[in-house]
Amino acid sequence: MSTRSSKRARGASDGVDRLSSLPNDLLHRVMSFLPMPEVVRTSLLSPRWRYLWVSTPYIRIDHQDFMDDSKLKNFGNRLLLLRDGATSLDEARISAHNVVDGTTCCEWIRHAIMHKVRLLHVSAYARLDSTAMFPSQHLKIVRLKSNLLKHGFFRQLNCDCSVLEHLELEGCGLSDVNEISSRSLKVLHIIRCHIVKGLVICASNLTHLSIVEPRCRSGAIVTRDLPSLVTASVSLRFDEFHYKENTMLGHGLLDGLSHATTLQLHAPLPELALERGLRTCPVFSNLTSLVLGDWCMAADFYPLRHILHRSPKLKELSFNLEMEECRKCKELESNIN
Repeated sequence: MSTRSSKRARGASDGVDRLSSLPNDLLHRVMSFLPMPEVVRTSLLSPRWRYLWVSTPYIRIDHQDFMDDSKLKNFGNRLLLLRDGATSLDEARISAHNVVDGTTCCEWIRHAIMHKVRLLHVSAYARLDSTAMFPSQHLKIVRLKSNLLKHGFFRQLNCDCSVLEHLELEGCGLSDVNEISSRSLKVLHIIRCHIVKGLVICASNLTHLSIVEPRCRSGAIVTRDLPSLVTASVSLRFDEFHYKENTMLGHGLLDGLSHATTLQLHAPLPELALERGLRTCPVFSNLTSLVLGDWCMAADFYPLRHILHRSPKLKELSFNLEMEECRKCKELESNIN
């Protein structure tokens, strides 16, 4: 047996708890791979572990860890009550679909923000307004899924989160006229959100913007004052039920995208609102890479010709087409040849 193997064998048989001898930050790292209820149960292992969980730099409240809704709520409340308040939070994840009310969810969010959380992820069918937010100089990343967001929520987010850089909204409902104007924001993703009245995006330091399959009326999304924008992507999906709502691309959206160097515009045919918006849209003075969808293949290729005319620095042009449009392109190519 080699020397290394013999040392390993002696270490396994001498009864020494080498795991517990590790420093707290390494043990917290090990514990981070466990569901939060299991993290709390590590307090039963030994005196060394009894209070270790209270100083973990993260909290995760997940409805999938509980069969009973009341147990989830009680666990979440006691978790926040008993943890070490002097320990800052790197991450807080709250997943409580159809389980907790908006008031409880807002209380959990406020607790995380008060303890200097840097990443906040909330997935819950809960109404979030200004009471959910708290001034923070530490919150950098916010990911929200399936929440109903009221006007006051964005006002607090814009004014009171001075280092916020990344905001992601997925499947959320925006019931009022909202404005995203955070000066620190750099990345914004809006994914399959229902925008009831309107949304204005005017974040001066935003560099990356993506809008995916929004549910809203025509002209509901407006972008302006985005001088730092580098990449932008807008994607619409043809949906017979939502089609009238989905024709939302127009001058109000294209105006703010004019500073981008990389732009993707995916939309179905026909996309009349987008075509009308092209007639008054500004010059894409920085644009070097462009990806277009089916909408640009309209009669006489008007959308394609018009956007190329307004892109003086364009170097790369790509198409992402459905099968029918690919067939038309092949027929056109064969006729030319």
